[in-house]
Amino acid sequence: MANTNVRLSLALDACSLTIPQPDSLIVNANDTADYSKLGNASCIQWFKPTCDRLIEIGFKTFQDFSSVNNFALVEITRSKPQSLGLIAQAFDTLSKNSILMIDGNKTDGIESHLKTLRKLFNIEGVISKAHGKIFWIKKSTRPQILDQWLKGLEPTKIDHNYSTKAGIFSANHIDKASALLLENLPNHLSGNGADLGAGWGYLSSELLKSNDKIKSICLIEADWNALECAKLNINDKRAEFEWADATQYKKTKYDFIVMNPPFHLTRKAEPDIGKSFIKQANELLLPKGQLWMVANRQLAYETTLDSYFTTVNSITETPQFKVINASRPKKQIFR
Repeated sequence: MANTNVRLSLALDACSLTIPQPDSLIVNANDTADYSKLGNASCIQWFKPTCDRLIEIGFKTFQDFSSVNNFALVEITRSKPQSLGLIAQAFDTLSKNSILMIDGNKTDGIESHLKTLRKLFNIEGVISKAHGKIFWIKKSTRPQILDQWLKGLEPTKIDHNYSTKAGIFSANHIDKASALLLENLPNHLSGNGADLGAGWGYLSSELLKSNDKIKSICLIEADWNALECAKLNINDKRAEFEWADATQYKKTKYDFIVMNPPFHLTRKAEPDIGKSFIKQANELLLPKGQLWMVANRQLAYETTLDSYFTTVNSITETPQFKVINASRPKKQIFR
């Protein structure tokens, strides 16, 4: 990420930090950023595709904080409660007088975080560059409010007693598209199924509650935090949990697949993600398998579905969403 590269390089020069620091930590590390100046740093990352690419580059990756660190960089997320919690966690892992840097774009709320931390710490430096900011503090007296920030990372209860966490998809409510898909699923689903992009487990949980003919459902989800919530939400031996990129998962074949594929990872619509999910459903389904999916109404997935399935039916549409059933996956000669 070019923005991070520029700001981080300037910040490291400005604070005269000896680089590389032993036991450095990068929180919410980005696989496109250049962290080479930080040496053999450890990375905290929860999104499986990004985590895999960081490992390929040569970083050690983790999903939880553990060791004491001499330097930490937090790349903020779009969730303020999550970002504040990560800042608190990073602060707590630092040795005394170590540097904690916080970096982010204006669109992700970096200005708000700077304002918040300025009330609690002496800000050692601030650099504004490339539509964002990076600032840093030295570990000193611990403000009590950090305990509150840490609580912001804990699972919370929403509708129907489901557990979610800050920063995951649909953290505050049941997703309307998923609810629409559930309303239109047949009651005769049976055999072994998969939930691609399962999130915190709403679809799978409700299916398992209402259908004893289902032998198993594999929840395949790239967000580690969301999958951990799914494990809290589903207490059924038929549920299996896979932290994986749904578009790359190839372990077994299924009788049915349900999915509400993401249509963006950034702020812009990315319909190719949904198309990749459809292609993957084709590869994962048995010859007589069925796909049930929901999507934003304006996303034109029908051509892609026709390419990969013999039969495609529109089940229902609302002003926002559409539910589609596709069956009998076509055999793909070139894969």
